[in-house]
Amino acid sequence: MKNSTTVILRVAVGALVAVGVVGFGGCSPRRAPPDPAASPAAPANPAAPAQGIAGGPAGPKLVLEQSQYDFGKMETNATGRHEFVLANRGDRPLILSRGTNACGCCTCVCDARLPEQGRIPPGQSAKVTLEWSIKQYTGNFRQSEGLATNDPGRPEVMLEVSGRITPTVRVVPAQLVFSRVPAGEPAIGEVCLYGYRSGVLKILGHELSDPAKADSFKITCRLLPADQVATEPDAQSGCVLRVEVKPSLAAGPFRQQIVLKTNVDSAPEVEIPVEGTVGSEIAVAGFGWDEQTGVLTLGTVAMAKGTTRRLQVVVRGPHAKNVNLKPVRIVPDLLQVDVGQGKPLGQGAVTQIPLSIRIPPGNRAANYLGSKASDLGQIVFETGHPQQPELRILVRFAVRPDPAS
Repeated sequence: MKNSTTVILRVAVGALVAVGVVGFGGCSPRRAPPDPAASPAAPANPAAPAQGIAGGPAGPKLVLEQSQYDFGKMETNATGRHEFVLANRGDRPLILSRGTNACGCCTCVCDARLPEQGRIPPGQSAKVTLEWSIKQYTGNFRQSEGLATNDPGRPEVMLEVSGRITPTVRVVPAQLVFSRVPAGEPAIGEVCLYGYRSGVLKILGHELSDPAKADSFKITCRLLPADQVATEPDAQSGCVLRVEVKPSLAAGPFRQQIVLKTNVDSAPEVEIPVEGTVGSEIAVAGFGWDEQTGVLTLGTVAMAKGTTRRLQVVVRGPHAKNVNLKPVRIVPDLLQVDVGQGKPLGQGAVTQIPLSIRIPPGNRAANYLGSKASDLGQIVFETGHPQQPELRILVRFAVRPDPAS
């Protein structure tokens, strides 16, 4: 089993003649203490359930009708329950006590209340209810829990549940990655969705986590044929999600989260991460610049001092001479941008344009240190490049008052 599995077992014993529950847990239970109230004398009734040596009392005697239960298949993020019946065929009360919880690789939380001091009277029976919840796990499942008893012939009893955990809906692969998309060209990727319930899995709609770039993605869906569904164990239906990255997507890294709406009540939404990079003839270089995220990190800037960061924009290809950077959007306005004169390199095949991004001293306090693109500062340039008409630089920074002030 995996570390991400969470199993919750509630154990309850309720005597048929009394209301209450008893719990247990563990593969190394403690031995129940002897019952000081029980009489050592032999039962007066000659038809008593059992007799010991030389007619002495036999004591408590545990009889278990079933110690193993196979629940078959169960969906992840669901809860199962089963009752085990314990009978006392002895002539003294059977006492049950808690053991040490031992869940192996799982996390177990056990609740226990002992009815009438955990006793099952002679000739009567009680139920032990196992309740288990499975989270974020699929595959074969087996869990054992132990009870300690005062039956000298059976001081420990193990109860076991087993079965197979199936997902409600599964995405294969779980993430869609476009390694590098040529600028101005489309790219297509596909993922399969499998449904494990009876009936046909349907996609009712979708949303994108970054609405500003939603028009650059085309998403379609079609049903999987039965022979392809059959290749996935336990799947009952499936569909293929086709994701097209349009040529209009700006160069640089991109991340999207596709949220699918399904007709499955226990999985109404399914999230699929999509990420990649659109290649470009325009590149940015300099201290604090992260090409993978398209973010320039300035860090925390003292209000009284300000800061300046110098970058280089490198343009390659046949349009290198025609690129001119023009700032058209700056958020927030306390950021200032200076674009230098482009310098041709390598017989004109490459143009290098110096770029200066400044926060002047004496500016107001600000916080643009968020983890999402919408939380960061932003500088957008027009480039004049036919395949990449826009260059966007995200800026992560904060302006704080000078500690000495």
